Amino acid sequence: MHLQRSAFNPAAAAALRGHKGLLPDLRTAVALAAGIEVPKLAETKRISWINLVFGIGSLIGIWAIIGVLADVVGSLDVIKGAAWGWVALAFVFAQLPIASNAMALAGAVTGQLPFGRCLGLEASNEFTQFVGGDVAAFAVRVRFFQREGYSPATALSSGAIASTASWVAKGALLLISLGFTAGSFAAPESSGGHHTAIWIVVGVVLAAGIATALISVIPRLRRLASARIRPQLAHIWADVKAIAVEPRKIAYVVSGSVLSQVFVALSLGAALHAVGERASIATLLVVITGAAIIGGAVPVPGGAGVIEAGLIAGLTAAGIPQDQAVAAVFIQRLCTAYLPPIWGWVALTWMRRHEYL
Repeated sequence: MHLQRSAFNPAAAAALRGHKGLLPDLRTAVALAAGIEVPKLAETKRISWINLVFGIGSLIGIWAIIGVLADVVGSLDVIKGAAWGWVALAFVFAQLPIASNAMALAGAVTGQLPFGRCLGLEASNEFTQFVGGDVAAFAVRVRFFQREGYSPATALSSGAIASTASWVAKGALLLISLGFTAGSFAAPESSGGHHTAIWIVVGVVLAAGIATALISVIPRLRRLASARIRPQLAHIWADVKAIAVEPRKIAYVVSGSVLSQVFVALSLGAALHAVGERASIATLLVVITGAAIIGGAVPVPGGAGVIEAGLIAGLTAAGIPQDQAVAAVFIQRLCTAYLPPIWGWVALTWMRRHEYL
């Protein structure tokens, strides 16, 4: 049955505003008059703004992946000659952020959360984030908090606290590291697929500027943003104040968020050692944070292709030869992004079987 608002043209759909019960009542009345059961609604497929944005993001990701793969060909010999002890260490460092993120999650709410369940959730998010990106991982965290008995508003604000703490830690580490790496970066001379990252940054900055300008200039958008965001911010702030009275909780959130970034940087450092190169921890933090910002801003599930392009651009700008940079990024991303979703799916299945999600 197509007697539903999503199947109507814009004019008819607009006329139904304020009359939510009209179509269900009409469907029921028609079915009763015909002496049949109310037919199930036909599933309608429309292109939404969300689908459009993710479609564009996927195209960007494919574009970035093609550029990265074009550079991998020249790095195969470097990968084959990698020191596998360092590769193993890169793998170990790549799994530690699961535990540190679980620590931050346990500190994001008042009361006690079983650490084992938080660990299972963050392990499952290795799969969720790779498939659906940061938005999907945030939604799963909110669902987890609700399952643990928190109200929807508290679950939403706690999920926001955990996610915000991660980005605040990234920004703080970036600013601190920049002070130690001044003058260490230069524009790479060779042109490769990593230059895609430059265009992505430009596009993200332009899109953010346009969105901010539209919200500021158009009164309706400004009122809509204020009406939807301000109540959530007030609730989040109330929860932050409740957590702030427990120093242990603050320590969990801060240390967990910071350690997560440090472990990812150490994984990249070990991957560089595996191919015979090295970089300071400050340089690594700048590179991975810049790539994470690019990957988080572009709507590509898991940041596939985009993060790789950003990492390669950062390493080559720091003086790492392109072949070694590409090889190190391939090793690090294999350990941090492409293998973990395998056991992440197992963890997600376990969480759902025990009704934690």
